[in-house]
Amino acid sequence: MTHYELFLTASITGLEILLCILVWIRHLQSRLPFFTGYAVTILAATLSQMYVIAIYGYRGSVTTFYYIWISYGCVLLARSATILELFRDIFKPYPGIWGLTWRLLAVLTLILLVHGAMDAQGQINWLAAGGLTLERDVDIASFLILATMLLIGNYYHLPIESIHKWIALGICFFCVIEYANSSVLRNLLAQYMSSGVATKAQVDRINDLWNTIYTAASAASLGSWCYLLRKPLPEPAKHPVLLPAGVYQELSPAINLRLRALNDHLEEMLRS
Repeated sequence: MTHYELFLTASITGLEILLCILVWIRHLQSRLPFFTGYAVTILAATLSQMYVIAIYGYRGSVTTFYYIWISYGCVLLARSATILELFRDIFKPYPGIWGLTWRLLAVLTLILLVHGAMDAQGQINWLAAGGLTLERDVDIASFLILATMLLIGNYYHLPIESIHKWIALGICFFCVIEYANSSVLRNLLAQYMSSGVATKAQVDRINDLWNTIYTAASAASLGSWCYLLRKPLPEPAKHPVLLPAGVYQELSPAINLRLRALNDHLEEMLRS
């Protein structure tokens, strides 16, 4: 690795360590266990990748190549679990909405896995081709899921905690950058393997450029979470459910009626 790459790796590792420390200090392991696992997984992946690179080298090593993809798959799973956790915490007072949501997410996961496997079929390097396709699909799906969650929460004035909102926004920003990253890399990879139009040197240069952008996006997301956790978080609401009917009748009866109607309708659909 070059001195520049080492600097980027050291910088992002420092932020990951700081995030893990802040997560532990703020006791998020009991409040947001999947996000805690996500933070630990990111750090573990980075440190283990540095160890493998130190032994086998960065470029031209098959072991390093496959290990990076496998470790990134673990990070992707941890991030998906975090998204599911955010959805659960926000919509758990509404079992009908939550029941439909987790079923839709399960179907979406199956579709993404099948699409990635189909895209990798027949490729010379099936792991890279399928991984980039799956990464791109998961990124755009994660962005749409979180954006929908925030829009619904804003529309119905749901009590979304600041930590949930900032985690969602950080993941959304990162997914947009990573979607562009994986799209460009996948196209170049396909050209390189099929027609040889793009040389390996060209692919490496593009990869280095997007690694820089990837690191910058990671730093922005990690930095925003560290900034939020610099101070103690407010205690979560003990009863984040609908307010008493009388209060809603005075404030906004339309919101209460629409949300209750939607939840009741979904519960009936899931029971039938």
